[in-house]
This record gives sequence, C-alpha cells and structure tokens, in this order.
Amino acid sequence: MHTHIIPEFTITNALAAVLIGFLFIIIMSFVREPSRQKINTVIIAGAGGVYWSGGLGVWEYVFGAVMLFVAFKALKHYYFIGIGWLLHTGWDVMHHLYGEPIIHFAQLSSAGCAVCDAVLAIWFFFGAPTIWNVFRKQSTVTT
Repeated sequence: MHTHIIPEFTITNALAAVLIGFLFIIIMSFVREPSRQKINTVIIAGAGGVYWSGGLGVWEYVFGAVMLFVAFKALKHYYFIGIGWLLHTGWDVMHHLYGEPIIHFAQLSSAGCAVCDAVLAIWFFFGAPTIWNVFRKQSTVTT
C-alpha cells in the first residue's frame, strides 16, 4: 500500500505562491487582447494534463478532458479561464493530499500551485484586466 506523507504548508509558502501569481499577472499585462485570452486558453488546456501519471489513475485523464472542454469555452468567455483555474486549484489540493506533487522533487509544489491558481482565477473572473490601468489616473466627471 502506498503511503503519502503530507508536508506542512506554511504562510511563507503561501506568500511565495501569491507572489508567483502576481508575477504571472504582471507578465500577462504586457500581452494585448485578444492574444491574452487566446494564450491563457492554451495554458488552461495544458494545465489539465500536467498531472497525468500523477497517482490518481484514470481520473487524471477525466480531469484532462474536462479541462479541454473548459478551454474550448474559454475561447469566447474569460470566466471559463477562471473556472479552469479553480478546477485546477481543486486538483492541486487532491494531489497535495493524496497524489504526487506537480514537481516531484518539490513536495509542496501542488499546495503552492493551488494558492497561485486561486489568485489567477480571481483575476480572470474580473476579465484579466491589465495592471497598467490600475496605475493610470482615472478621470471622473462631476456634476
């Protein structure tokens, strides 16, 4: 019987994963639309296959098929990319608790990926806005 040791995930690990998520958002902010949506659709499709042979048997392939469907829907609607990242967050948690980590030599990689993916999902649910709009002065009209 295979025993899986669950390593401790600390606040430092979580903060590092959040920073990785923000770094991804910053990098993607350099990509103009509609390329940003298309690139992230391909990324979410690929994310469905990163755990194949990861210890959860045939369910790895079922998850990959679900992620392909979500990616197809994401070609037209940004929130499906967010849904894909939330699904991947759940799959990361499953692998942290029961399967193999996403990076075999980094035992906390699946837990960190879950935190990072949740940050990305939030960004995509907001339509993946460029961060540069945050720093531009907003003009308001008052009456």
